[in-house]
Amino acid sequence: MQHPPGSAPTDPAAFSRFLKILYFTLLGTVGLYWVALEMLAANIEPHELGPMKLGLTAAAAIIGGIVLYLRFARLGPLLAEASGDFGQRLARLRFHYILCYTLSEAVALYGFVVRVLGGAREEAIPFFLGAVALFLLCYPRVPPAAGSPTG
Repeated sequence: MQHPPGSAPTDPAAFSRFLKILYFTLLGTVGLYWVALEMLAANIEPHELGPMKLGLTAAAAIIGGIVLYLRFARLGPLLAEASGDFGQRLARLRFHYILCYTLSEAVALYGFVVRVLGGAREEAIPFFLGAVALFLLCYPRVPPAAGSPTG
């Protein structure tokens, strides 16, 4: 399906399909990171990471806060909005959803780094659980189109 340059697609079904494919692909990679991590870190002797772990934990917490802000302060109003250009709204939603997914993925990657650098498995688990929780909060939803029975 081709769209003229500068125009946004307005097909809610295609929008939803694209976001769900991206969502499940990236959520699945979080699980693959854990499997790969278990194979890679099997022979790593856990040791204290000190300030490195604290820095990664702080970065993950900040990113988690940003994702929560995007989800509730940006995506929520865009989903509830009933007026304006529907194509532009879908483009903004797509941008915010992709940003949420990539930031959520980063939280899991910080856990991956913690474990590879010598952190214990128990130190990496919260990063992965946090990433999954952020993904679950950002499950893709499509706003009703203007003129539809629900919009």
